[in-house]
Amino acid sequence: MVNNVETLAAVPWIVARGGEAHARRGTPEETGTKLVCLSERFARPGVYEVELGASLARIVSELGGGLKEGSELTAVQVGGPLGGFLAPDALDVPLTTAGLAARGAALGHAGLVAFDQHVAPQDLLRHVWEFAAAESCGACSPCRVGSGRGLELAGAGTGPGDEWKRLAHVLAEASLCAFGRRIPPAVHSLARVYGDRLAGWGP
Repeated sequence: MVNNVETLAAVPWIVARGGEAHARRGTPEETGTKLVCLSERFARPGVYEVELGASLARIVSELGGGLKEGSELTAVQVGGPLGGFLAPDALDVPLTTAGLAARGAALGHAGLVAFDQHVAPQDLLRHVWEFAAAESCGACSPCRVGSGRGLELAGAGTGPGDEWKRLAHVLAEASLCAFGRRIPPAVHSLARVYGDRLAGWGP
């Protein structure tokens, strides 16, 4: 069975040093390491291997070196387009599935995309919905229709209020897979970061 490259790359290390040594890396609940990809807005973009449980703040500031000169960090997207967003003052969280879930985000592939003051939150919101609408497999109507409707609401440029709350409930409760169910938390996390600038999109 061929799994992902990251998993296969860990096998020689485990064979050479043993399972117990591997289990001592990371946290007791989530052992091992994770490859973290930092986007081009970081001062030192690239791929870094860290132990699970490493502080997201440390990854951003020490490994990534913060943002490039002239850029001010306004949001960090974690784990892919539907992984979720965190504000700069909410990065004191361990890079674990449980730690990120407690903040409304998801580990996913652990990629970190930084956004600065030049990126409009409305553009980020549309990007989330464009991704959701384009990548929905279409097997279930809550996700297929719901992602399209969410994109329409995002394009309207007004706070959707109760309509978004109803749509979020349907997506979260009736989608057949985790893809559709991840859309509302991702949107909610973005609304938490930007507050009044995305009024009506909160939980």
